[in-house]
Amino acid sequence: MLTVRQIYQQDYPAGKKVFYKYTSEQYYNIRMERKENGWIFILNEERFDAPFVKKMEEEIFEPYKEGSEVYVGEVDGEECAVIVIQQMEWNNTLLIHDLYVDERFKKMGIGRTLIEAAKKRAAELGVRSITLETQTANYPAVQFYLKNGFELIGLNTISYTNEDVKNHEVRIEMGFILHSAY
Repeated sequence: MLTVRQIYQQDYPAGKKVFYKYTSEQYYNIRMERKENGWIFILNEERFDAPFVKKMEEEIFEPYKEGSEVYVGEVDGEECAVIVIQQMEWNNTLLIHDLYVDERFKKMGIGRTLIEAAKKRAAELGVRSITLETQTANYPAVQFYLKNGFELIGLNTISYTNEDVKNHEVRIEMGFILHSAY
């Protein structure tokens, strides 16, 4: 049975690392074209020649995430997922810093449950939207967020390196609107 509980930095004096891995068969290729009166950005689904594998290690309680709320998902007492969310008062949004689900627990609805918990928390806080970052190479994540009501809201072609477009790892922003009155 899945349970979700909040955890706190003071309970992890040595920090809390999460190891994350994803494999993607597809990516979104970005084509940019400058026109006389503006720009055109096109994102097309493409297939990698070989599966793209990304491994990362992340410290959940990084200083730049100060003020965040951290929730873990557990299945029968075993930690299987984590989500880090932060209310951004300056623009009245909720930022999802991190969402990780252990490989062994994917496709079990755990990520969806954590997204629903974030949506519920966003409603409690009265924010207007939820935002997050992912990459064009992380096709499975993009598909997951789309299925959960998020839409593409922006991109940054040089966020990680000056070769993000060539590397097919362009930072994309996705958002979920809670209130349209703002």
